Amino acid sequence: MDAFAIPLVIFTAGMAWLLVEIIRGSFEDPYPRRAGTTWAVTCPAAGMCFGLGLAPAALILGAVSVLALGSLGYWFLATAADDTDDDADPAPVEPDPSPTDEVEIPDWAKRVPQPDYENRDRGIDWDAFDRARSDWEKEFTPKPVTPEPERAPQRELVPAGV
Repeated sequence: MDAFAIPLVIFTAGMAWLLVEIIRGSFEDPYPRRAGTTWAVTCPAAGMCFGLGLAPAALILGAVSVLALGSLGYWFLATAADDTDDDADPAPVEPDPSPTDEVEIPDWAKRVPQPDYENRDRGIDWDAFDRARSDWEKEFTPKPVTPEPERAPQRELVPAGV
């Protein structure tokens, strides 16, 4: 074995493990995110390795890229077709619960202490609030603009003796 064989074996084992992880969950995924990410990473990496003269690494990355792309193609082409009938009566949709409906409170929410809104001191002086609001309205209320009355046209002054 030469000096290049051991890193190549380690790299190949890592890529094989990555490939197994891609294929393991890619067929059950509702969205092929893992295969898409792998393809998006390995495709340019294979091109870069080939450009740098690392042909064995480029071939391995290219193989992983092709398999990830095949997994994406399988997901897009072999997904279940929409066989719903447009003429069929749709299932009735239940309305969202309104605030007046009885809603069951979960147990975890019952353990949280609820504040007593009726008997708490709110600490708001409403008279001071009303005074401050009226002062603010007096200060910032714009005064109405009245139009200026029209003036009589002025005569042009002509110098004497002309």
